Amino acid sequence: MSNSNDDSHGDQDSPDGNQAACKTSDVETGMTKKKPSFRRNSKKISQESGNTEADVLDSNPREQPGLFKRFSRRFSLSSLSASDKNKMVSVPVGKTENLKEQEGECKATESQDAKGTIENTKLPLSAMEINLLISKNSLLEANENINQLEEELLNEAEPEKGEVAYQEYTKKVRDFNLLCNELVKQVMSIITNSFSIAKTNSGILCMALQVVELEEAADKKWQERMEHPGAKCFRTPRKWHDLWRETVRKSVEERIAKVALPKKAQEKSWLTLHLVNLQKTILEDLKIVKDLVQSCYPEKYNIFNVYIKYYHETVSSHLECIQQEHLELNELYSFLNWIIHTYQSGDVMSHPDLSPEVNVQELRPLLDQKVIENVMDKYAKELKIIISTWMENVLEEEKKKFESQEPELMMGYYHSDMAFHISQMIHEYLNKSGKISNKLKDKALHICLDELTNLLHCYQQDLKVKKRSIPNPLPLLIVSVNSYIDLREYVKTLKQDNAVHVGKVEETLNNVVRGLNEILVEDILKLCFKKIVARKWLLSSDDFNLLISNAEKYCEELKKMKQANYQVLISDVHFQFVKEYITQIMKQQIHCKSSGQRDAAAIKVREELGAINKMYKERGSTALWLFPVTQDLSDFIGSNENELETKLNTLYMDYPDISKEHVSALLYFRGIARGKQKSNLMKYFKQLEKDSEGSVTEARHVLFDQIVVTGPVKCMPLFT
Repeated sequence: MSNSNDDSHGDQDSPDGNQAACKTSDVETGMTKKKPSFRRNSKKISQESGNTEADVLDSNPREQPGLFKRFSRRFSLSSLSASDKNKMVSVPVGKTENLKEQEGECKATESQDAKGTIENTKLPLSAMEINLLISKNSLLEANENINQLEEELLNEAEPEKGEVAYQEYTKKVRDFNLLCNELVKQVMSIITNSFSIAKTNSGILCMALQVVELEEAADKKWQERMEHPGAKCFRTPRKWHDLWRETVRKSVEERIAKVALPKKAQEKSWLTLHLVNLQKTILEDLKIVKDLVQSCYPEKYNIFNVYIKYYHETVSSHLECIQQEHLELNELYSFLNWIIHTYQSGDVMSHPDLSPEVNVQELRPLLDQKVIENVMDKYAKELKIIISTWMENVLEEEKKKFESQEPELMMGYYHSDMAFHISQMIHEYLNKSGKISNKLKDKALHICLDELTNLLHCYQQDLKVKKRSIPNPLPLLIVSVNSYIDLREYVKTLKQDNAVHVGKVEETLNNVVRGLNEILVEDILKLCFKKIVARKWLLSSDDFNLLISNAEKYCEELKKMKQANYQVLISDVHFQFVKEYITQIMKQQIHCKSSGQRDAAAIKVREELGAINKMYKERGSTALWLFPVTQDLSDFIGSNENELETKLNTLYMDYPDISKEHVSALLYFRGIARGKQKSNLMKYFKQLEKDSEGSVTEARHVLFDQIVVTGPVKCMPLFT
């Protein structure tokens, strides 16, 4: 091959055929002069490329023997005619001198042509040389030469399929496509590695984007050409802009896929760590795009928003895959908190370094609402399991305390940590869930309260069983009441979150406390009221004194109950004592006929009921409405016959819930079991009820209505 300035363009078809002859002589001299030409061009291209460096395809042609072999045999011979090629192949070895002479003539002719026709026309490089330009990142020059080769192929008429020239034409088209593919690979490799290239040599990225622009223009030009009737072309639209966009998207996917994802078996906080690494990668990458990559792009690309879009979509898909795995409660919480709050916060998308370009209000939700709802449902299911198990453990611990020791005293009250632990647990989960959303907090509240209700029922059942198996169940009952009172006070604080549901649980707690109070009252009544107002009642006060003594001891123990319930309980005990005392009178076991018996009975009733009222008043009872019954009963029992109607009227006015059965039982007690006198008094009572209709207000407190009248009992009177 010639050493003239035009030796790198020796493959171009000449307009007159002299140059074709020149090329024949070049080949016939052994085809080895191609290599020096390649090396000289390589050196020149390397200088033009500016010694650029990037993570791109290998530039060593020796490592791509198949590709370069094809290139050197096709485009370097592409402009030879079929006859010239035959000549080249069949040249005898003995005609070397003639060939040298011919080569000299060719060089002279080529020199003339260079001065005349090629002086103002830059011919395309060979395929191998263009490929070397690509590998050295001289992308604009490579693109220019590829376009010139394309133009040649477009201007060259496609031979008939049967001709030898058609096969050569097909090979040239194939090699041209290989060059295009190599250019695509190199440019898209640069786009893929934009983050590292923008830091070290942003010029390469700018050059790659210019090639994309040029190729888009070439596509438009080709489309215009194809609009002419009968136009045919080997070329197809390359759509570089679409390819660029897809490359950017894939590069983002690759970067997100490379974010460290610890194995769950090896790292307990694997998801939290992964999300931290994820937000770090997103923030760092977008800062590079904003500060470095963005400056390499024309403004029309709006490249920062393109990257924002692809990062948003990629992270969304990535997280959707993660949520499909089985996640535990803490992992679900971290997941929800990150997608709902952290992602749009100043830690990621609202970071000052990304403002004001990123507007989080314009970003669609990171996950669809249905997906988020699904994750929240998973969270609720896991939470239910955790809370249910946790409360079962609390109950078991409490039962162990029942068996091992008496409750501890704290500030004078029997104390258990059960209510505190339950309250803290509920508070913790409501607080965490509320940080995600109010909706999730409401789910958590329902779960906590439902599980608390289950615990209360189980606790009640255990108390009933345990109460029968221990000698003194009073401390156990009192500490249980105290725990429920504490829980009730805590539950009241939750009304602002869900008044209806909290109200139901509060009522459950009230019912439980009332149930325990009833047990306590029942126990004290059984303990105290064994033999009272019986046959020997008028003759001895021993039974009553024992009753008062036992009641005082019992009430002292009740003082270890929280004040919020103690006053309610002591008032109830007071009521139950008075009611039970009157019930004993209503049993009709005593029948006083003489005035002396009635007077003695009246005094005893006044003294004993008075003692009961006094004892409970001193201990804080608020049931002061019970006091009048002491005087009313004493007066009715001890009055003479002329005053009975008056005393009955007073009793009725103070306690309008008294019935005719109660009046009949009182008459029996004072010695009037039958006869006209009883009949007249019963008529009078009936008239009282009739006359008082509409005038006597309904009793605020019920006493007699809860007293069951037994009788009448047929027995001998106490005194004859």
